Parts: sequence; C-alpha cells; structure tokens
Amino acid sequence: MTLIAVGTVNGSCGATTLAYDLVARAGNGALLIEADPDGGCLAACLDVALKPGLMELAGAARTGIDADDVWRFAQTTRDGVAVVVAHPSAEQTNAALRAALGHVLAAVAGVDTIVVVDIGRIRPGSASLAAAASADHTIVVSNNSLEATVALAHRSQLLSACASPMVVLNTAQPYGVADVADATHQRVWGVIAAARTQRQQRSRDAALDALLRDLCASSDGDGVEETAFATPLQVTA
Repeated sequence: MTLIAVGTVNGSCGATTLAYDLVARAGNGALLIEADPDGGCLAACLDVALKPGLMELAGAARTGIDADDVWRFAQTTRDGVAVVVAHPSAEQTNAALRAALGHVLAAVAGVDTIVVVDIGRIRPGSASLAAAASADHTIVVSNNSLEATVALAHRSQLLSACASPMVVLNTAQPYGVADVADATHQRVWGVIAAARTQRQQRSRDAALDALLRDLCASSDGDGVEETAFATPLQVTA
C-alpha cells in the first residue's frame, strides 16, 4: 500500500481538490479518506450522502475492523472515486478521528492500493497528525506567495513529525520551485495548478500522474520542471 497524507500549513487552497484528484487518477481501488479536523466538505461538494462515512466507520472501529470494512463505509462518486466522507461538524469529526483514526490506518496498512488521507491544516495537536506520521509521504499544498512561504519556513519542526513531507505549489508564479525550497528548507516537488481550460486540465492531469509515479516509486520527487522565479524571494528566520 502507498499511504499519502495531503494537507496544508496555512489554509492554502487546493489541498482537498488535490487529494481527490490523486485518487481519481490512481483508480484501481484507490480510496480517499476525508480526515480534516475542521469538518468535512466533500459530501456537499460531491453531492453524496453523509452516511455512510467517517462517523459510521469510527463506530465500527471500536469493535475491530479490517480493510474490507473501511471500503464498506466508502461511497462512490459520479467520477468513480471511492471516498469516506467526514461530517461537516468539527466537533463530530474530531471525536471520530481521535477514537478511530489509528484503527483505520492499521486496517488499511496491508492493502495493495493507494490510500489518500485529507488531513486538513497541519498544526500542533491536530487529530489527523497520526496519518501524516504513519504515511509513506505527506504532501503539503501551498500558495505561491510570500506569506505562505514564510509560514512554511517557520513550520520545520512541525513538518519534521510528518513522513517524507514535500511541498506542492498551487500556482507557478511569482516564485520558482528552487527559490521556495531554498527559502523554506523544505523539499518542493513542483507545481500543480488549478485548471480552467481543457489545455490546463491536460497539464494538471500529466502533473498528477507524474506525482503519483514519484510517490509510488518513493523517488526523489523531481516530477515537474522548475519554473523560473519572477521576483527575488527572501525569508528571514
């Protein structure tokens, strides 16, 4: 199994979408688990029911579950993506994660597929940090801005608790991949931008496929070509 945690350190947009798109591109029984302690949004976005979902999975986990049980609480979207949705309530989702996330991760540990866990904002005390700690890779989606880069630069201790963290920028400008990496001392995989045209969607799909190949092969993550920076970037400690 390849377990991938996807989150953000400063609420950057696109983390949940990237998690969903990775599972959609992976296919072959891949699963998305929505584990955002701030509450879920996928049920509303994907027009699926709240049940079955993470709450029901957490209830079953108290008496012991296996991998088949996890998939039993997943719903299939119109795109054919299997997803375990979280409740919109932060209180209910937090309770479910604290009670059952460890059991869920243990249950899927032996499956021969890709499991992506949307962990929301990566912060101290988060109920979803266990997924980042036990994952094969942790993807940190970040805005390409000075504010987001400063946030990444000052989260090194937090990110060190995550397994194999790598930053994915959601836009190509104004800073280049190497410049963000130098400023933050983080591994920056590349850029996967939002798509508004068919051409942009093809580029996004190609980048997602490259990222998946790198993740599954546990490679060094040079999947997307570096974009030259437009503005000098300086981050002070």
